[in-house]
Amino acid sequence: MKIWGILDVMKGKGIDLKVWAWRAGPILLILAARVFRQWQAGYLNRMWTGDLNLLIGWVLGWFLADADHLFYATMCNPQELTCQRVRQEAGKRNWRRMWGILEETKGERTKLPIRNILTAFVMTGVGWWMISSGASLLASGMCLGFSIRLFSEIITDPDYGSWYWLFARPFSREEHRGLVVAWGLVLILLCSMLVRG
Repeated sequence: MKIWGILDVMKGKGIDLKVWAWRAGPILLILAARVFRQWQAGYLNRMWTGDLNLLIGWVLGWFLADADHLFYATMCNPQELTCQRVRQEAGKRNWRRMWGILEETKGERTKLPIRNILTAFVMTGVGWWMISSGASLLASGMCLGFSIRLFSEIITDPDYGSWYWLFARPFSREEHRGLVVAWGLVLILLCSMLVRG
């Protein structure tokens, strides 16, 4: 009974539960499956630090995707009013207000250095390499968290053309749909590779 009250409070504060389920759902499923496999194999006590590194990497990768707004505002177009306001707040070390300005005006920025299909595919490829090599669960989590964050944004973005600004020609809706479906299948495969560990 109390959990529903907490959820009502979260909804009242403007926290979208669907968004948070999408953000936390994949990593929680991966971690639950990994813990279950470790428990079945009898080595649960020795492997929890790797799972913690995976979770930390996921969170870092998820927030790394926001770096392009900051980069765009401070480096790409310093002559724009919004960029000047962001730099002014950063100079005052008012980080909360600076981030608030970035959030309020994120619709103004269309040609972002990170939010494009090329960066998404490159990071997914790096994630494939990291996961298949077994090098680092922190780096694997970072690549996968970053890629799933971009994937979640591209499937909800009504202006899919903004993700293809690096290319000389426009992409049709069918081409976009095909690329997103292929990318989604690769992400599902990466998640299953992480579960197998």
